[in-house]
Amino acid sequence: MTFVLMHFLGGSHRTWFPTLPYLDGEHECVALDTPGFGDAADVEGYSVEAMVEHVDRFIRGLGLQNVVLVGHSMTGKVAVVLASRSPDYLKGVVLVAPSPPGPQPMSEADRDQQRAYGKTRPEAEAFVDESSAFRLPDDVREVAIADAQRVNLSAWRAWVDHGSREDWSERLGTLDYPVLLVCGEADEQVPGPDEQRRTTLAAFPHSQLEIIPDAGHLMPLQTPRALARLMLDFARQQCG
Repeated sequence: MTFVLMHFLGGSHRTWFPTLPYLDGEHECVALDTPGFGDAADVEGYSVEAMVEHVDRFIRGLGLQNVVLVGHSMTGKVAVVLASRSPDYLKGVVLVAPSPPGPQPMSEADRDQQRAYGKTRPEAEAFVDESSAFRLPDDVREVAIADAQRVNLSAWRAWVDHGSREDWSERLGTLDYPVLLVCGEADEQVPGPDEQRRTTLAAFPHSQLEIIPDAGHLMPLQTPRALARLMLDFARQQCG
């Protein structure tokens, strides 16, 4: 089994560094950068479909089989859309604080504020601290801030103006993959558990939802051990 790990808006493959040591003793793990972020800051293709194509090529290029695809926030939407294609390598899906398949609920004032992000140090600090709800450990926080300052602003704004508004909910059908959705108890960045059940999990009849106490939006950085435990249990019980 291989966990293919995707990151949140403003993150990178480094988002998963705190969680990896709790996972890679049992399963192969591959963390990637989506176009416009991390080491792929110069790669183009910012729509949900373009990100899906990028991830699919990445997985096939490595020849991976028995994949559990893990989407965090923005890439939760990417994971769901990729699953709807029924790729032969996919065995299950983990959604960590996912953006829903439909338009992400967000006021226009909040969109304007997010669109205005200019990746200065103070802006990056504010973005990370607001997302985490509880302050991250200093060393981990510095990694998150550095990632937030590396983003390609065209990719960032494409998500704010287009990707987060895309509506895939009617195009998914019924998907037979096992799905684990993990919410942070204090997360105010994406819909809460009840709304996630109604929207994100509507296409997945074989799903479970778990809530991590005292966690904000950035669970791979903030509560890595608790998140990994849920992921390992899910892989063991649901994905063979």
